Amino acid sequence: MSIKILLNNVHYLVSACIVLIIVGLFSGKVLAQTSKTIPASIDGFNESEKEKKAILAKREQWRQTFEAKNVESIMTYYVPDILSYDLMAPLQFEGASMWRENWINFFNAFKGDIQLTFEDLTVFQSGNLATIRGLTRLQGTTVHGEELDMWTRETNVMRKINGEWLIVHDHVSVPMSFETGKALINLKPMDDH
Repeated sequence: MSIKILLNNVHYLVSACIVLIIVGLFSGKVLAQTSKTIPASIDGFNESEKEKKAILAKREQWRQTFEAKNVESIMTYYVPDILSYDLMAPLQFEGASMWRENWINFFNAFKGDIQLTFEDLTVFQSGNLATIRGLTRLQGTTVHGEELDMWTRETNVMRKINGEWLIVHDHVSVPMSFETGKALINLKPMDDH
C-alpha cells in the first residue's frame, strides 16, 4: 500500500472519529432526576459526577431561596464581586451592594408567591470552575396585578471557593425582535419563533 493511500485512509478515519465525537457531545439525553433536591440535567462535560451533583443541588437550593424571596439568603450564593447581566437595567451589575439592591427591587415587584421551573440544565465542570446553563420559567403576579409567565435563558459561572460552589457571573436574558425592538417574553422551549 502506498504512503498516499495510507495517509488518505488515516485522514478518513480521523474525520470519522471527529464526527462521532461531535455527535456524542451534542446528543446528550435528559437524565432521570435522582432525588427531589437535585434537578434533572443534560450531560455536559464533568470531571466529577460528585461535583456535578453538588452543583445541581446548590442550584435547587438557590431556587428554593429565590421562591422564598429571601434577599440575605440569596446573596450567600454569590461572590462579593459578582458581575451580572440581568433582565432589568442597568446593562450590568457589579458587586454585592448593587446586586443586593437589584434583588430587593425584583422581589418587591411581585406580590404573593413566585415560582421557578428549570429545564435543560447542563453542567460543565473542570476543577474548581463550572458553568450551569438552561432555561428558566418565571411565574408570578406583579404588584400591578399582571400575571407573568415567561421563559428566560440563564447561565451561571461558578467557582469552588473554600469547598463551596459560588456564582461569580450570572446571565439572564430573553431574545428580542429586531423588527419591533421588544423583548420576546412569550416564547416557550422548542418554540419555532
